[in-house]
Amino acid sequence: MEKNDEFISTVVDYTHDGFGIVKKENFPFFVENVIVGEKVKIKVVKIKKNFGYAILEEVINPSKKRLEVKEKTSGASIMHMNYEEQLNFKTQKVKNIIKKTLKDEKIKILNTIGMENPIYYRNKSVLPVKRYKDIVKMGYYKSRTHDVEDIYDCKIQFQEHNYLTNKIRKIINDMNISIYDEDTKEGSLRHIMFRTNKSKSEIMVVLISKNKFKKLDKFVSNIKKISDKIVGIILNINDKNTNVILGEKSYLLYGEDFIIDEIEDLKLKISPKSFYQINPIQTQKLYNKIIDVARLDSNDIILDAYCGIGTISLFLAKKAKKVYGIEVVESAIRDAKENAKLNNISNVTFILGKAEEKISTLLKSEKINVVVVDPPRKGCEEIFLQNLVDMNIEKIVYVSCNPATLARDMKFLKTKGYYAREIQPVDMFPQTPHVESVVLMTRK
Repeated sequence: MEKNDEFISTVVDYTHDGFGIVKKENFPFFVENVIVGEKVKIKVVKIKKNFGYAILEEVINPSKKRLEVKEKTSGASIMHMNYEEQLNFKTQKVKNIIKKTLKDEKIKILNTIGMENPIYYRNKSVLPVKRYKDIVKMGYYKSRTHDVEDIYDCKIQFQEHNYLTNKIRKIINDMNISIYDEDTKEGSLRHIMFRTNKSKSEIMVVLISKNKFKKLDKFVSNIKKISDKIVGIILNINDKNTNVILGEKSYLLYGEDFIIDEIEDLKLKISPKSFYQINPIQTQKLYNKIIDVARLDSNDIILDAYCGIGTISLFLAKKAKKVYGIEVVESAIRDAKENAKLNNISNVTFILGKAEEKISTLLKSEKINVVVVDPPRKGCEEIFLQNLVDMNIEKIVYVSCNPATLARDMKFLKTKGYYAREIQPVDMFPQTPHVESVVLMTRK
């Protein structure tokens, strides 16, 4: 096979990121926008040593699970699958990765917990802004590029964010606002962020710019007029030439620099940099599942590693004797402490620092029997997991947004005498290939 060759075959499986696998003489090609079982015509675009990439030319026999989609935005790469197929894909994805890494057939992968209405669910949107000659585009980056495409009706962000996007794009155009150019490093406005609470009664707008720019006051005044739900407008300065979106300095331009959200009876203060789950409906299911699998009682003393702004810690505190939260981001710990006060919860202590550095000191002074970890995509540091082993922690509840690092860390704990009976995937990110998982590991 060579580049630009075309052939017809059947989709036999999926990759972990939702590409279909089509084989020619047992050589696999990865193709977007296809469903297992479909007969397709594809065109080869790249060949590597052990696999290739191809693009879909024609669906000859479409699956009954296929949905017609006009456009895909913001990473929503599996929108062409109906929701049942999306959930099946995610369950199988976790199963394949766990089986390959742990080689343990006894661990049961439960069916993925889905949403009743799996669209318009994201409470946070970060939208790049770019000028092409006289045209301003504001929306999302095309896959593997920094070319910006407009968003008009993104199916995975709040509809309020679509409305704001279209209004603000027009204001930027009409006012001829200075926009940052990645090539020349000139200009100002780079991204716009929206954060909205679950009830959609409070919206925060963050303008991310290289600098303070001309017409800023008038720009803010025009944004305020769009909706009376906008409770705060913040200017964040990012003058670095990196892919990091938010800079270090922020200035309040209007209203408050936070919104208040609720999960069940918890009130939570969310600031621009707060780590907070982006799907409020599924977050409640996820947190209840954490409590369910941990089998907590009122005498438990819990460590919540990577605690962020304290959402899981405060949720757990209602069921336990004491909770400790550790987080390396200073602003997050500040928010966590304020959230504890906001909810009159006194049996939680938040500690600033790296989990792997703080845990050994904490475990020497407190008899912790349950540890909840919700690390970033890279997973846990091995030294941190070894500390849990050394201190003979009874129960480890691992919450993961990356099945590959979850499997790696489970394998390490398995070699140290821990085991798991089942893993519960939760669909926090419908229309995308990503999946959250919860697992309890206990000492044999």
